[in-house]
This record gives sequence, C-alpha cells and structure tokens, in this order.
Amino acid sequence: MITIDALPLLIFFRKRLSRILISICLCFSTISGALAEDKDELVLRYNLIGSESWTSYGYLGDDTRPGAFAEIMELILKRSEISYKFFYYPPKRASKEFEQGELDIDFMSPSWFKDKNMGEEFVHSDKIFELTEYVVTLQKNAKKYQDPKQIYGKRIGTVAGYSYHDDDKFTRVDFSSESALVKGLKKGRFEAVILEELTAKHWAKEHKANIALASVHTHGDIVLRLRAQLKHLLPTLNAAIAALESEGEIDKILKDYNIR
Repeated sequence: MITIDALPLLIFFRKRLSRILISICLCFSTISGALAEDKDELVLRYNLIGSESWTSYGYLGDDTRPGAFAEIMELILKRSEISYKFFYYPPKRASKEFEQGELDIDFMSPSWFKDKNMGEEFVHSDKIFELTEYVVTLQKNAKKYQDPKQIYGKRIGTVAGYSYHDDDKFTRVDFSSESALVKGLKKGRFEAVILEELTAKHWAKEHKANIALASVHTHGDIVLRLRAQLKHLLPTLNAAIAALESEGEIDKILKDYNIR
C-alpha cells in the first residue's frame, strides 16, 4: 500500500524516470539518424589529375577521354553505389589536401613508399593492376644507370607531390609534370628521371628527346588508398574491383589506353 506521505516522492521519481527514458530515446534517435545521414550523404572526394601530363593515366583536359585512372575510379565507385566528387588539383596540392583530410580516396602504389608503408592514417584496397616505373635517361647515359641504385647521391628529376620510396638517397629536382621532366632531361638539367614507360615515350616523342629506359625503379600494385576513417568501405570497394576484373571491364579500359 502506498501512503499519502510517499505519494509526492513516487511522483517525483516517475517524472525523473520519464525524462531519462525520453533522453535515451532521443539519443538513439540522433545516433540512428546520423548513421543514416552518413550513409545517404557520403561523397568520396577524389582528385582527377595525377598531373596534367601523366599520359595515359591522368586527366588531360578532355572530359570524353579523362584518362585511365578517372575512368577506373568512376567504374568502381558506381559499382559500389558510392557517391563521389572529382577535384582538379595539381599533384603537390593534392598530396597536401589528402593529408589534411580534404580528399578521401586516390590511386597509389605501396611500392612508391619506403618499406611499402603508406602510413597508419591510410588503408588500401586489393590490387587493381600493376605499374612499372623506370629510371629514364638519354640514350648516351643509359649505361650509367643499369642498376637503379646508381641514382643514389645524384640529382634526379621527379614530379612535385609524387612519392618515391628511396628519395632520401638522391636529390629530388621537382618539376610540375612529366612533360617538364623530359624537357629538363633533354636540356641536361639532370642525367636521369623517374617515369612510367608510356608516359616517358609519349613526351620523348613530343619533345624529340632520344631516351632510354635504363632500369626498373619500381614495380608494384596499383590500389585505392583510402583515409583510415573510411575503412568500413573496403569490403564494398574490393567486391566491386573483383567483379569488374572478372567481367573484364578494368582490362577493357587499360587496353583502350594502351596500358595493356
């Protein structure tokens, strides 16, 4: 039996309990809404340009033929049903924006980093395809660089914002693009640069430079690099990559750009 004296106390506790329950419900409602909002409004930010002259990978200004990376990225994200937005930053700024969390995803190779370590703040997808970069010289200097370690201690042409696993062992001479590197090579500003084969041959032809692929600098997998906060997307992205590879869609793009 509840006495009259106890009734005010009971009413007090019932009011407090009601407020607590309402707060809990509101909290769960807010969390559920935030999760739903994150899922619905997630937009991955990707930089479209490797550099404006990374033939046949980067964006060259033609929206109908934006480069292998842009086409593959669009293919994977559409299959994953993830919204995305492209940006147009040069490599050096893109690297900074990525480190500051202003970009979310890009193409990268662990082989470009010391000990293949891209950092704890990043995760990466399964392999999409493989890419080889060379120590590129003028033909007259090719014999000096039969071993990639022969670049150590020397001034080597590089692209500003790009990563090189051993750039602590040589002096980087940063230029804005692959095209500028081949021009610098032709003019004798350095004896060697680091470039991918198709890119090197394309700009050598454009600038009438007599080049040689002296030795392999790096060979490794191209993957999607993702900010670690978004690692929950990896299963979806990897499933999309596997499906597109099985269907031959990625290979089709690579062949279209003469990469395979």
